[in-house]
Amino acid sequence: MKNRANDILKILIISVIFLYAFSFVPIDYEIIGLKLHSVDLFSDLTKESESDEEFQYDEDYFKMEDDFFKTEDSTESNDTSEDIILLENNVNLAGIGLANLLKELDNDFYFFAPAMQGKDEPIRGNTAQLRKFFNELKNSKSKIVRIAHYGDSAIEGDLITADLRQEFQRKYGGEGVGFLGLTSQDTKFRQTTTQRFSNNWETAAIYSNNPKNLPVGISGEIFIPEGNSWVEFETNRRYRTVKSFNRFRIFYSHAKASDVKYTIDGSQNGTIKLRPGNGIQEAVVEVGKNATKLRLEFTKEQAYFYGASLEGGNGVYVDNLPLRGNSGVDIKNISAGVLKDFAKYLDYNLIILEFGLNAAGSITSRYDWYEREMVGVIKHLQSAFPNAGIILISAHDKSVRKGSQFVTDPAVVTLLKSQMNIAKSADIAFWNMFEAMGGLNSMPTWVDANPPLAFKDYIHFNGQGAEKIAGMLFDSIMGAGK
Repeated sequence: MKNRANDILKILIISVIFLYAFSFVPIDYEIIGLKLHSVDLFSDLTKESESDEEFQYDEDYFKMEDDFFKTEDSTESNDTSEDIILLENNVNLAGIGLANLLKELDNDFYFFAPAMQGKDEPIRGNTAQLRKFFNELKNSKSKIVRIAHYGDSAIEGDLITADLRQEFQRKYGGEGVGFLGLTSQDTKFRQTTTQRFSNNWETAAIYSNNPKNLPVGISGEIFIPEGNSWVEFETNRRYRTVKSFNRFRIFYSHAKASDVKYTIDGSQNGTIKLRPGNGIQEAVVEVGKNATKLRLEFTKEQAYFYGASLEGGNGVYVDNLPLRGNSGVDIKNISAGVLKDFAKYLDYNLIILEFGLNAAGSITSRYDWYEREMVGVIKHLQSAFPNAGIILISAHDKSVRKGSQFVTDPAVVTLLKSQMNIAKSADIAFWNMFEAMGGLNSMPTWVDANPPLAFKDYIHFNGQGAEKIAGMLFDSIMGAGK
């Protein structure tokens, strides 16, 4: 047989020559809101562009960060020379007159200024609507306090949520991971629960396709067994407060008179009799011991199922509800009736909304549409959960390459302004995760930390970074309750 190893080298050389030649073709237009540019294949080896035209940041954001959510006891320094000294000492300036400072500093100096690796950032906006939540926390030994944590891929795999849950459960009690979908996209990297399931489930979700317009549940998902379907949940010991459970609940609707079989820890067997009817219902099973494994077995098309909740007595439960690739606006596709039915069983005291980057477009994008849609989503949730406080979490820093540097994507700064407008219009609380990270150009400091706190895509947190964010968020929430 002829040795064709040299052909691979030839193809590689031709590809490099083609890409290099193509980099000289001028491209500068938009497709569905995404701005396309020519690519310089050797940008890392050439001199950085002198032009900053593409990297002008929306100064309105910094003015809002200074003034919009200013508390009565906040103070602002007008001493520009003092601000420059603070900058040289890696102190983020977003809360101390950055809009004024931008006018004094050369853009290159500011764009590539180092940022902090996290700082205290208070919950702002309408924190008064969190009072009911804090009052319920005082009674957590005698009742369940429940938090819904909606977000995009940043919380998938129980990232951020797992550490936030553990902080609450350490302080206020509660054992168990809470709500889990029956199948999942994140089984290979979920932090708290090993999950296995058969391949004969019909599923639909608001973050994917739902051609039959099936009534998705609280997580935006629905699961229908197509045969003898099954699912297994198994806890692990990484997080002390979720290593076992003594009760589980399953949620379903449109049920036929039928049984769901369950097995606890491979030996304790039982059946759950489903109640016929179209509305959302729950079945509760007291296990009677500290269990670590649950297997559920279903028959074909016996009901619509939405998930299970693993619990262990009174205390706080934080439900991880990730919507991969979503901007949050599709939550409105969970019907008001379904949300209100779920509120009978999962009466949330606090709802956290952590979205944003999936709405970010090009530098010139406007987010008026996003503001309108998200205010509608918040009102939709408030209607179903009138006793829940709501915290909107901003997008975090995301880097783009500028020459040999990674700097904040200007589209993110414009998005942040819109997210603050959302919080103001909806009259809810707001936590600026962008500023908590360290503000402008902070993502590289998280990527380059030792150990690293974010991945090399300069977008996503890793496990250590998620833990750090969760700790800062918990401290900020507790600070709002003082």
